[in-house]
Amino acid sequence: MIVMMNPPDRREWMRAPDRMAWRGVFAGEHDQIGEARRMVEALFAGTGREDDAGLIVSELSTNAILHTRSGSAGGWFGVEVRLPEDGPAYLGVSDLGGAGRPLLERQRAEGQLAVGGFGLMIVRDLAVKLSQVGSPAIGHTVWVHLDLKAKDEHVGVAAE
Repeated sequence: MIVMMNPPDRREWMRAPDRMAWRGVFAGEHDQIGEARRMVEALFAGTGREDDAGLIVSELSTNAILHTRSGSAGGWFGVEVRLPEDGPAYLGVSDLGGAGRPLLERQRAEGQLAVGGFGLMIVRDLAVKLSQVGSPAIGHTVWVHLDLKAKDEHVGVAAE
């Protein structure tokens, strides 16, 4: 059961602390995952990592809707992007909490085939770093650092 605490107000959350940061708030509904993905892909346009960033935000947004109060009536999730001139980009998805802490390692029941749970593994493989902050009471932000200089080297090899 997801216990209702005091999640942040969506207007309060929108106030980005940095100059080169973008934030978007999306209703906790499945059709909004595609909207969040399109926003992120547009912000990453020209970096060569548009598709990776879009996939990452899709996975993290889906988890927010499925596993936290973000997917409840009136729920929302937030997406934050920071694109610095130097260093890795930051991409985070914030939820409203209510469940346990997000599991960044894949959990498998003994002797059973795993169904699902691959999304964060894919995110971890695409990112330089995957981490989280927050709590079930106030919400979580699952975030990545994405190296904009490390493009998929396998694409060039496959095309030859």
